[in-house]
Amino acid sequence: MGKDFKIVFLIIDYVPHQVNSISSFIELYDANILSFNVGRFIKKVPLFKNFTNFYYKDLKKEDILEKIIIFQPDIVVTAGWMIPEYNWICKHLKKRSAIPIVAMSDTPWYGTWKQKINTAIAPFHIKKAFTHLWVAGIRQYDYARKLGFTNQKILFNSLSANINNFYKVSIVEKRKDYPRNFLFIGTFLPVKGLENLIAAWSSIEDKKGWSFTVVGEGLLREKLLTADFIVKNFMSQEELVLQLQTAGCFVLPSLKETWAIVIHEAAAAGLPILCTETCGAASHFVISNYNGYHIKDNSVMDLKMKLEKIINMDNTELIKFSERSRGLSNVISPEIHVASLMQLLNA
Repeated sequence: MGKDFKIVFLIIDYVPHQVNSISSFIELYDANILSFNVGRFIKKVPLFKNFTNFYYKDLKKEDILEKIIIFQPDIVVTAGWMIPEYNWICKHLKKRSAIPIVAMSDTPWYGTWKQKINTAIAPFHIKKAFTHLWVAGIRQYDYARKLGFTNQKILFNSLSANINNFYKVSIVEKRKDYPRNFLFIGTFLPVKGLENLIAAWSSIEDKKGWSFTVVGEGLLREKLLTADFIVKNFMSQEELVLQLQTAGCFVLPSLKETWAIVIHEAAAAGLPILCTETCGAASHFVISNYNGYHIKDNSVMDLKMKLEKIINMDNTELIKFSERSRGLSNVISPEIHVASLMQLLNA
């Protein structure tokens, strides 16, 4: 594609997977990037070559549209359809241009009234703005189809962990002395299923030397501190690699989770994984009794049982699960992520 390839991103925050995505386009295709971000939670803007960023609140939507038109992109990618100004810009671009205008989506089909309304008005709203939907996985595909997008207009692999970073976790080192430590990473909120986790972990009488570390922040922090958990603050990607080296199993007991890229990260790090069935990424990176176990949604009893399954495994079984997790992590990579979008220009 070469140096003339231009892409516009309309995003919300520069979260790690978004930064990794942009850097992959630049590294693999020497792309020239024009980006607009909301900065809702993360104000820091990454620095890359061939990269220009504007805060969308600093500009009128008409000014953003003009900048994009002058830039003459080959493709436009937007973070879903939550930002009305982004939708307006995409609708105007779609009217005047034949380039692909792609909305990313990590939302599964839940069948809620709001989603049913979205499917009813999609021909007059979402389909007016976007030529394609770029979905995270199979559960998001279902919603995309209900919104009226044909198979040819749906792309997969919109989210990828920086798997090369998490490959730094050494499974070989764990063979010498496998760490008996469960790990949770995320916000300390009820929706993450932490109250179920506290109940399940507290009810296990013989933990056989296993400990439990939770990394994050939130309103349940004090409860975790008083319930025999090791509590740590959010970490950088580099610090997470060191933490994952000391972990023997990753646990995500969420009550609702559209995707959970942290599951992909844990798989790349070579950890056995326990996660609830609601987690979107579970369908891709966790196979029960192969590299981990699915937990029944909102079930303390099942969560306890799956924790005990891991506790009762020997080193050989744990290493086997670890190696299988790493193998499954290859299903999506930054290269596959980028290629999934680039196929629109190579068709």
